[in-house]
Amino acid sequence: MEMVYGDALRRNARKFPDKTAVICEGKRRTYREFNLRVNRLANALQKLGLSPKDHVATLSLNAVELMEVYFANLKLGTPIVPLNVRYLAPECLRYLRLMDSTVLVFQDRLADLVSSIRDQLARVKAFICFGEKNPSFAQSLEDLIAGGSEEEPAAEVSERSPAFIIATGGTTGFPKGAVLTHRNFLWNTINTTAEGQNPLLEDVIIYPLPLYYGAAVSRLLSSIYVGSTFIVMQDFDARKCLQIIEKEKGTAIIGNATIWASLIAEKETRVYDTSSMKMWYSAMGALPLVMKEKVSQFLFPGANPFIGYGLTEATGGVTFLKPHDTPREPGSSGRAVYSCEVKIVDEADRELPAGEVGEILVRGPIVIDQYYNNPEETAKTFRGGWLHTGDLGKLDDLGFLYIVSRLKDMIKSGGINIYALEVEEALTRHPQVAEAAVIGVPHEKWGEAVMAIVVLKKGQNPSEQEIIDHCRKHLASYKKPTAVAFVESLPKTPIGKVMKNVLRDQYGKSK
Repeated sequence: MEMVYGDALRRNARKFPDKTAVICEGKRRTYREFNLRVNRLANALQKLGLSPKDHVATLSLNAVELMEVYFANLKLGTPIVPLNVRYLAPECLRYLRLMDSTVLVFQDRLADLVSSIRDQLARVKAFICFGEKNPSFAQSLEDLIAGGSEEEPAAEVSERSPAFIIATGGTTGFPKGAVLTHRNFLWNTINTTAEGQNPLLEDVIIYPLPLYYGAAVSRLLSSIYVGSTFIVMQDFDARKCLQIIEKEKGTAIIGNATIWASLIAEKETRVYDTSSMKMWYSAMGALPLVMKEKVSQFLFPGANPFIGYGLTEATGGVTFLKPHDTPREPGSSGRAVYSCEVKIVDEADRELPAGEVGEILVRGPIVIDQYYNNPEETAKTFRGGWLHTGDLGKLDDLGFLYIVSRLKDMIKSGGINIYALEVEEALTRHPQVAEAAVIGVPHEKWGEAVMAIVVLKKGQNPSEQEIIDHCRKHLASYKKPTAVAFVESLPKTPIGKVMKNVLRDQYGKSK
């Protein structure tokens, strides 16, 4: 029997018909309601002539309807192409064309954007809209659902069937399309439930990030697979998020440093009951110790912390640091999950011993096979049967991984490697610094020099020299910044990653 996600929804609709499956902005669907609407939509899409050869693109903020579109196409075996709602019209147009999208489902809030490019989308044979205002050029999603059969759709879907084609690499260049199969997601679900202890059947999962990223899709699919409750917001708001935790008795939350900082700041202004929370999971690698302690002791006291490292090409999760793990050093992102291997290699792909820094390589059934219609990048990234992550790290003798930097974040000054993450961690230890990003800027003598871009805590005003002197106390002198820029905020993606390419464009001519 093939283990695919449309079947998982069908099974749970039978087992837990009245249990809440998904919630967003006050809309709730039980497993029975969710499955029936998904079936209606899937059958309606089949009547439109959709087949696994089609690619269904979505352009939407988080919404119950978006999740229904995902599962309708999972049942049909039709690959889904989630678009980033922050794309401008030229970016949307280019990505839709690159991914050979033939259907575009969008939220009414984004109708103007779709209208501006639809005449240039010759391959798109159907525009489908949901929301309160349906433009004349698009079919209504609700009309399709109303006219579809509640029977399970007749479609053959296997574990090897492509489920999603998800953009990756967006902070360093135009995204590639990572082709993720049902099998990739299945092994991710096994890893997260067995090792990450979430989601479990009784969990109420709070997910405050957008559903067009690989990690978000993985979490949604895992939640439905095991029968838990999955809650998202259309736009992240710290107050709303804490209110939802309190009202819905959330048991698990997934976030990152940006999310935690916002929630901590809000909880410092008023009282919220977060005692229902059993675990919190932080993505994007190790957290600064000060923030980890604040989340554990103040934000979610009593909840178990899990730290992880992952990437879209590995279906979200590669390592877990569990609550009682004892790595050799602080700052670890944990050990490799059950279904994958991790190793560290030099520039010639030769494996390095414990303690030495090199590129992180990953292999296993969570790793994708290809980028869509991009054989050159596929061959380069997956050479030798290993995913070359582009991240720098090291392993200790117990197998714990430590993320050092992105390859592009390594600064070479006077022939010496300086890792941006190490300098950023030193900067955030300054009591007046809220956030910091470090980049390399051109230098006539040294080739590159270290520059810090710093966001200060409210009401603070240290000098540039104070910041540099602070770093000198925590780092070898050659690693300290030679220049500091103070800014109101750092440019970030919707999931909180600092966009270093924007900072390099802005400060790249600094000396």
